[in-house]
Amino acid sequence: MKLIGENLNIVSKKYGPALKERDAGPVQELAIAQTKAGMDYLDINIGPARKDGDKFMEWVVKTVQAVTDLPLSLDTTNPIAMEAGLKTHRGKALINSISLERMDAELPFTLKYNCDFVALLWAGMVYPVMPMNGARLPPSCL
Repeated sequence: MKLIGENLNIVSKKYGPALKERDAGPVQELAIAQTKAGMDYLDINIGPARKDGDKFMEWVVKTVQAVTDLPLSLDTTNPIAMEAGLKTHRGKALINSISLERMDAELPFTLKYNCDFVALLWAGMVYPVMPMNGARLPPSCL
C-alpha cells in the first residue's frame, strides 16, 4: 500500500488560492506536514491548466521538491503540463492518472521518464459519487 498526500489541488478552498497566486508558503507548509505524516507520495493536482499549464506545473514541482525528497504524484488532464512536470521532477514520479482518452499521448511518458502511473480503464462513462464515503462505483454495481 502507498500513501498519497492530497490537498495540493487547484480546487482546494485552502490551497487553491496559494497555487493560483504562486504563493510558495502554504504549498510548502503542506508538503512538509505531509512528509512528516509519513506519506509515500505527494499529489499535485493542477486540473486542466489550459493557460501556461507547463510553466505552472514546473513551478509547483520545483516549489514542493524544494522542501521534500518525496516523489510526486502529478495530476492534470493537460499532457503538455504533465510532460513539463515529469521533465522537472527529480527522481521517479507517478502519473495520476492516464485515462483511455489520453493514453496515446501520455503512456509514452512512462518509458521516456521512467515513471509509474495509475491507469483509468473506463471511457465516456459517468460514475456517480456515493454520498456515504465519496467512492465512485460503476453503474453496473449500483
